[in-house]
Amino acid sequence: MTPSTRTSRRPRIERAEWGVRALFFTYFAFVGIFSPYLNLYFAQAGMTVAQIGVLMSLPQVLRIIGPPFWGWLADHAFARGSILRFSAIGSLLLVAVFPWATGFGYWALMPYMVVLFFMTSAQTPINEAMAVHLADGDHGRYGRMRVWGSIGFIIAVTAMGPLLDLLGLASLPYWMMLGAAGVLWASFSAHDGGGAPAPRRVPAAGQARPKVRHRLREPAIAWFFVANSLMIFAHAALYVLFSLYLEQSGYSKTEIGLIFALSVVAEILLFRYQHVLFARFDLMALFAASLLTAALRFGAVGLLAPGIVLLVITQISHAVTFGLHHSATMGLLHRWFKPGEQARAQAIYIVSSYGLGGSLGGLVCSQLWVRFHPGAAFLGAAAAALLGTIAALLSWRAWRQVERRREQGHEA
Repeated sequence: MTPSTRTSRRPRIERAEWGVRALFFTYFAFVGIFSPYLNLYFAQAGMTVAQIGVLMSLPQVLRIIGPPFWGWLADHAFARGSILRFSAIGSLLLVAVFPWATGFGYWALMPYMVVLFFMTSAQTPINEAMAVHLADGDHGRYGRMRVWGSIGFIIAVTAMGPLLDLLGLASLPYWMMLGAAGVLWASFSAHDGGGAPAPRRVPAAGQARPKVRHRLREPAIAWFFVANSLMIFAHAALYVLFSLYLEQSGYSKTEIGLIFALSVVAEILLFRYQHVLFARFDLMALFAASLLTAALRFGAVGLLAPGIVLLVITQISHAVTFGLHHSATMGLLHRWFKPGEQARAQAIYIVSSYGLGGSLGGLVCSQLWVRFHPGAAFLGAAAAALLGTIAALLSWRAWRQVERRREQGHEA
């Protein structure tokens, strides 16, 4: 590429980055509007903890079906922007009927949640694939795009607490409509700077390139996805039950919003300065450290009373258990998968982690809450994260063996 070509592409790349940032901001603001409060909304509607656990797990179940479909479509149709806009329009229309769907009760809500979160499941894998494509292995650049998702979340979650204390939980669906409209607006500006992903190369005769799903046979990659599944299993206790746990402990919705916001402030600082960590430490070491930190975090929540000091410490650790884990995961996916495979790799990640891990985590942790004690849900999360740490170490060892064989092959 000539210097003049690079100069002409730079404004287009910068515009593309701002489009991706806008979509991160609006999508996670949309999530911040309902994520900490939807379980409280369902509780006010008269649903049990077990029913809430099922309903809050359905978005994760849909990540088993949705991302592979949207990821495959994005990689093959090269129409990421059109797919984003289609899913955003569908999401807005579905959110608009949410107040009426709730009125029909638990069994009517289940199919509604399935359709709604099938539509929203397109946003994350495609936007992450765009961000990874634009960052091109630069963790600082990726972090500067991804941090806008954290900013959107913190603004929404902090604002919603006082608004719901003032206007009541019945107003939540209407704020969700506003968030979905913002996602639709941002979807018109998001793209990866080059229109289409890097074209897939035709392999030479006798050198057929394995399909993305065949990479799961590699021990390093297989253990990596197992570790991610267990990590999101652990975080299901946070996403599905933590607000209920705080409300039962006497915290107001404003205080719940501030507690969630604290975790995102820490996450933003991590994204801002993560390049220092990634320059000094191996990706796999950071990945494993994030899982071990999660085991300690959820173990503390399960064993100790939810006083303010404990909440501050454990919420700050979200910078590691989510922020560092997420960036290390994106870096490893970029390392192991080619540009034309990124959307499908993102889909596999979301299916195995948020889909399988998140849905099972929500159901299991809810049952631990019902059958034993609220703290048992978080102890179950800690156990899952500890098992995930072991899987991460196995992945790291397998990858080091692959690198040694490559080095020996070059020396020979």
